[in-house]
Amino acid sequence: MKRLYILRHAKSSWAQPGLGDVERTLNDRGNEQCRTLSKWWAGNGTQIDGAVVSSAQRTRETYYGLEEALNFRDVQFFDELYLGSMEDYLGAIWAQTGDSLLLIGHNPTCDELARYLTAPSSPAAEKLMAHHFGTASLAVFECDIDNWTELGRSKARLTNFVRPKEIEKSNVT
Repeated sequence: MKRLYILRHAKSSWAQPGLGDVERTLNDRGNEQCRTLSKWWAGNGTQIDGAVVSSAQRTRETYYGLEEALNFRDVQFFDELYLGSMEDYLGAIWAQTGDSLLLIGHNPTCDELARYLTAPSSPAAEKLMAHHFGTASLAVFECDIDNWTELGRSKARLTNFVRPKEIEKSNVT
């Protein structure tokens, strides 16, 4: 059994004139989303074996914002994930080893990949289908496969779809 986490980068800024899209950094809201996800991750005791991350600045900053809670250092940055297709994302996943993997990327590809992988019987499928894959949204999958190369259409069971706004609301008493 393998576990895959697909995370869209946190909210980024358009406020710095002259920066290209790939250079955009996280804004204050994005940094807060990282803190919220980091607390959620630490509270769930989740173990991650490795990460594949787009080389864009905002995805790197999202990873670094979660790095301490993830408690590992096996990360690979891929230029192909910036503006990449679903096939590029799958290729990065298929090249991995280990039982749990975090992918940090961009929309629309994160959304397309999550919907492509989700088996119809997944408990969180309705939630994913009903919501936009917003910034810092996280799809959590269980994959009944032995090797990442077996991952494909409807091959993953979506067990959770986490959005920072929901985490924040659940922590309010």
